[in-house]
Amino acid sequence: DVDTAREEEEEEETPADVARRLRSELGGSAARIVCVLGGTELRGRDSGALVAAVARRLEEGLGPEAKFVTGGLPGVQETFARHCGDGARVWNLLPRGEVSGFGVGRDVEAGGDLEERK
Repeated sequence: DVDTAREEEEEEETPADVARRLRSELGGSAARIVCVLGGTELRGRDSGALVAAVARRLEEGLGPEAKFVTGGLPGVQETFARHCGDGARVWNLLPRGEVSGFGVGRDVEAGGDLEERK
């Protein structure tokens, strides 16, 4: 059936194929793509507030062509995603079959595991 064939094709994507697909979906070479990395725990007393403030300022200041990409992990990435406007420009890259659970942004499958997702 068509859905099964589509799933098999998606599973066969190489990391380079995924990168090309995502670059295209994010707006091509004209897009401003900000990768958001950070610890899975907010350790400092003011860390959450700082990450939230950075998210708000970047979302407001970089213009509508900017996209924000996380790895779909808790801590810094989740806090950033939840405070980056309405989340419409946030993409959470996850291994196949996983979800971020952030409630904002778009979860996108990229690779079969964490290593391929990189």
